[in-house]
Amino acid sequence: MTYPESHIDIVNKILQKEFNETALSIERMTTGNCNEVYVANLPSRSVIVRMNKNEFFLKGSDKHIPLLASKGIQVPEVLAADYSKDLVPFAYQIQSKTDGQDLHFVIASLSDEQLKDIAKEIARIFHTLETIPTNGKYGWIGADESRLFDSWTQVLEKMERKTNEHNKKTGAVGEELLREFKSLLTQYRSYFDSVPSTFYFDDLSAKNVLIKDGAFVGLVDLDDMAYGDPLEAVGRIQACWFGTHYGDVYTQALEDELQLKEEQRKIVTVYAILNRIFWLSEKGIQFNENTSTKIDPEVVFFDKQIIHKLLSKLKNEE
Repeated sequence: MTYPESHIDIVNKILQKEFNETALSIERMTTGNCNEVYVANLPSRSVIVRMNKNEFFLKGSDKHIPLLASKGIQVPEVLAADYSKDLVPFAYQIQSKTDGQDLHFVIASLSDEQLKDIAKEIARIFHTLETIPTNGKYGWIGADESRLFDSWTQVLEKMERKTNEHNKKTGAVGEELLREFKSLLTQYRSYFDSVPSTFYFDDLSAKNVLIKDGAFVGLVDLDDMAYGDPLEAVGRIQACWFGTHYGDVYTQALEDELQLKEEQRKIVTVYAILNRIFWLSEKGIQFNENTSTKIDPEVVFFDKQIIHKLLSKLKNEE
């Protein structure tokens, strides 16, 4: 892959300023659709350089990394940061590099026992985070709490609006699945209205969970946390690998470790459907250098098949 030369120059300029070192190599990280993220291999160590035109999307890590570390959760360290854009046209943050790979890249090669052990670690993180108090509001928090809502239902209604907005631009979702999204919000509204404001990390699925030698080694990309329903995060996990042996083993192991009841497991499937529809709506929307306005019809067809299988699963559970 060819990386933007201007970004390479900018990363080197940042590294010279912060560490007085020139990178031996710089490689773009191709997961994630918000920040521009590079791995820089210095003579002394490897670091992660994260950049964004808007410092809002970076500053949450300054708050959340120390918080999670204080709870015994394995997270990277913020080594340097400058949000002024005085040096380069980006706000930036440099973090220590955790030696591991995103779960997505290795999950198919893991044994059932390894998957169950990872599920235990993730369940421990869920239980640890839910002890952190919230302000009673709902939504995603970065460096501040300015984007919050008065109810969990309002958060999901915003998710529906964004799905519709994306679909108007690309048509990737289609009217049938937009109706399914609305129907689920209506059918489960009483549940969504009753959800207490609970602290959780929503993005614990394909990326941000790092694995080395088959074992969990830490979390990354901690700019945003959530106030709301932790079952939403479990739904994302189910949505990622639904219908595969390893995905089903991992999801069930996590649900077992969390001691979810039958009704809660059904809600997990609801969230899996909502998230898969929302992810489908993002096809063809360019957020950063990792994303594109191109839409692959085969990917859309595959995604819709998974969504319909999840809808069938939910119908069988009702």
